[in-house]
Amino acid sequence: MKRCVLAMLLAMMFLPAAAVVAQEPEWPQGPEAAEFEMEMRQREQELQQREHDLDMKRRMGELELEKRKLGLEHMRRETDKPKPHPLLLLIGVVHILAAVWVYQDIRSRNKGSGLWIVITLLTGLLGVLVYAIVRLGDKEK
Repeated sequence: MKRCVLAMLLAMMFLPAAAVVAQEPEWPQGPEAAEFEMEMRQREQELQQREHDLDMKRRMGELELEKRKLGLEHMRRETDKPKPHPLLLLIGVVHILAAVWVYQDIRSRNKGSGLWIVITLLTGLLGVLVYAIVRLGDKEK
């Protein structure tokens, strides 16, 4: 019995609130209706403008993200470029130093030609060895 009374009291408390919620809003009539309709259209336009602005911001964010991804990919490709092996650099330095020595020796003796410098640059230590043999042969004369 107590439960029934309690249920009825609760129903009576919420029944007027449900009736208010269930009522449809009254739309203005007459000249107020035009103003109300105009205000509703303005609000719809503002809402559409806000949606458009948010969509534009989202697209700009996506483009910025894509730009950053491309930049990172470009940086990754730059760092992945093959670097010359240190041994190759050493061989190049040896060729140049050997050519400099041959050049200085030719100038100090006033004998020989620039052809030996080219040979030394192309062949490295083998060219220096051939030059030294030819030079030793010149000394004995």
